[in-house]
Amino acid sequence: MPKSTLAGHPLHPMLIVAPAALIPFGFILDAMHRATDNDDYATASYYSLASGLIGGLAAGVAGAMDYMAIERETEVKRTANVHALLNTGALALTAANVIARKDTRHHRGGSLAMSALAAAGVLLSGWFGGKLVYEQGMRVKGVSPVQDVPELKAPGDEVMEHAMSAAEKYVPAAGPVMR
Repeated sequence: MPKSTLAGHPLHPMLIVAPAALIPFGFILDAMHRATDNDDYATASYYSLASGLIGGLAAGVAGAMDYMAIERETEVKRTANVHALLNTGALALTAANVIARKDTRHHRGGSLAMSALAAAGVLLSGWFGGKLVYEQGMRVKGVSPVQDVPELKAPGDEVMEHAMSAAEKYVPAAGPVMR
């Protein structure tokens, strides 16, 4: 199976932003609803969780494509397994939470606990995702354990990559430095 790519870069890290932000934010909104009894927080939480779920499913598809390219019986595969299991659990909890609240946005059953567990799962999974990239080189050019696997590219992918690289040249390279 090919790796997922958009404009010359791995697609999965581009897509994780929504679920990584929206699922924990849904928990924060649920906690604020519990603390204040303001129904607006419960409504906002529902939409945050639903949006995080949709984004998580998209990120999961891209991540699964990359996952399938990793060799079996390696430390990278082991880390990817933990990352995938945590994300699958977090998305399952989020889906159950959204389904339980589709008729009313208020907390039902263990919705606050589901929000908390899903947020924790996403945050822990992010740590393992960081390990995959920063320690194990997953999808890092010249270091990646899957660098020789072909990439699935969208039509016009090279044109987009060229346009973005060309636009970058107009931004100055100067800036503050902390030492």
